[in-house]
Amino acid sequence: MSGEVLSQFGNVFLAGQYSGSGTLKIERAKLSWNAREGSRQETVEKTELVRIEWFHGSRAQQLKCVLKGGLSVRFEGFREKDFDRVDESIRKSDLLENGAGLIRAKQASNGWNWGKVDVKGGSLNFKSDDKDVLDLTLGDVAQVNLNGSEELALEFHVDDTANPHDECLVEMRFLVKDREEASRAYEKIRLRSDTSSFAGDSLATFKEVPVIVPRGRYDVDLFQNYFKMHGKSYDFKVLYSSVSRLFLLPKPDEVHIAFVASIDPPIRQGNTHYPHIVFQFKTEQSTSVSINLSDEELQKKYNGKLSKEEAGDSWRVFSKVMKQLSGRSLHTPKTFVSHAEQHAVRTSLGPNEGYLFLLESSFFFVNKPPTYVRFDDVQIVKFKRMDLERRFDLLVQTVQGQKLLFSNIDRPEFKHILKFLGDK
Repeated sequence: MSGEVLSQFGNVFLAGQYSGSGTLKIERAKLSWNAREGSRQETVEKTELVRIEWFHGSRAQQLKCVLKGGLSVRFEGFREKDFDRVDESIRKSDLLENGAGLIRAKQASNGWNWGKVDVKGGSLNFKSDDKDVLDLTLGDVAQVNLNGSEELALEFHVDDTANPHDECLVEMRFLVKDREEASRAYEKIRLRSDTSSFAGDSLATFKEVPVIVPRGRYDVDLFQNYFKMHGKSYDFKVLYSSVSRLFLLPKPDEVHIAFVASIDPPIRQGNTHYPHIVFQFKTEQSTSVSINLSDEELQKKYNGKLSKEEAGDSWRVFSKVMKQLSGRSLHTPKTFVSHAEQHAVRTSLGPNEGYLFLLESSFFFVNKPPTYVRFDDVQIVKFKRMDLERRFDLLVQTVQGQKLLFSNIDRPEFKHILKFLGDK
């Protein structure tokens, strides 16, 4: 029977990013792991397997399933005395050809933190003295950057099925002294980090999109489960599950429209975190894009709200496609109208000039730093410097104690802001 369970082990961890324990079952034709808490599952079918190896892990013995294409899945939490039982179960199963069993892998135990980085298939292997130290699945890599010419910085997707108190791997750095070797490794990792099971083909691509935060021009590829931004110096990959809100904000200059994606966890560029990505489009710029799905798939997945060919104003096309693929609501200004008949007022936050949008349930300041404050989080709003003839300030204090001073707002805007906030 293909579903026959030959042995079962509790308190087994999915080695790598996720630290929650679960139960591993060795079945006739597959290995299946289910998290004790949460919805995380992992299955390894016999058709995928090349070999199964036995390792010493960080907290216990580890089972490494080497898959076709160079990928691997690792389970950790076994005792040394479990080796014979696991080996016997694998030999009795149909998982490996000719009744093959466990292989005790060569493993570095000298404690060195230097060695050689090798990219094979969809995995990154780090070896010392020609023995394995660690390996990483590149499908877990959210982005890779080459800092300077020698440091490879890998950032990983945050597992949204992990429990709040679980520890997850979020970043790892390698110092590669040979600049050419570092550059080659960077290119290999960058190209192969899209080989995860959810990557698939790009559904739509927008070229040279201006981005204010983080600044630059990026090619934006939208996939079924995430979007990726390719820049000259940095690449970013953002899961749609990390997108919390979308905003479309027409600026009072009547030349530009900002499209903002708020993300949690934020993307990072070195030590700088960006919880909001601010795209900027010209109001009169137009574009067209092809959606890489059939008419039947568009109807089934998006209820006909996307067409095979989308064309029109760049901001309109981009926001529409992003909204439908991400499944997030798009927030726009509605009832607030300024003295100049716009949806925002010019102001400064600290030394930075920008625009403050008064939305239906929040404040949003763009461009730098993009600042979002829900009305539900506001404790006090004060108007300051009212003795001046031409300007005044607006102080917003949150229930968490944060104070935001929006300064140098034109005096004619006072009555419009007061009425709007009074109605709220």
